[in-house]
Amino acid sequence: MRRRELLRTAGPLVAAGLAGCAGSDAETPGALVVSSPPLESGGTLPARFTCDGAGDSPPVVVDRVPDPTTALAVVAEYDRGLINEPVFWTLWNVPPETDRIPAGLPRTGTVESLDGARQGRRKGGEVGYEPPCPPAGQQYEHRFQVYALGERVDAGGGTDHDTVTEAIGDVVLASSRFTIDYQRQTPPESPT
Repeated sequence: MRRRELLRTAGPLVAAGLAGCAGSDAETPGALVVSSPPLESGGTLPARFTCDGAGDSPPVVVDRVPDPTTALAVVAEYDRGLINEPVFWTLWNVPPETDRIPAGLPRTGTVESLDGARQGRRKGGEVGYEPPCPPAGQQYEHRFQVYALGERVDAGGGTDHDTVTEAIGDVVLASSRFTIDYQRQTPPESPT
C-alpha cells in the first residue's frame, strides 16, 4: 500500500522532471553560468592551486546569475568516499554583480576586494582556501560548486565550513559545478 502511494506521488514528478531534460541542449533561461579558465571540468587541477604550487585559490568567472540573486557563494570539496567529502574552501556573500572572483584571494575572514565577502575554515584550520594536498600517488576528485543565493548568509568570516555549507544550502536559487582531478606525483626514490 505504501509503495503504491509513493509511486503514485513520485511518478508524475519524475516524468515531469525528465520531460524537461529530453531532447534539449539549450541552457535554461536565467541559469547560473560560471567557469574557471584554468579549471576545465573533467581535467586536472593545475599545481598552482595545490600544496605542490603556490596554493592559490582559483579564479571563477561569472557570466550570468538568475534573478533575484542577492549573493554568490563557492564551496570546494574533494571526494574521499561515500561519507567523507571534506570541504577545503567556502566563500560567501560575494556581490551578485561580480563578474570575476580573482585567483589568490587572501586567507582572511573578510575579503575586502569582493565588497566584504567572507571565507570559512576547517575546524581547527586556517581561514580561506586550503590547497588540496592528497597523499602522493592517490588521485582525488575535487568539486567546485558555485551558488546563486536568494539571501545573504548570516555568518561571520572564519565560520567553520560545515556550518556555512549548511547555511548556504538553505538559500540556494541555482548552482553550477566543475569537477577536476588531482594526483600528486610519487617522489622519486633516492639512490642508496
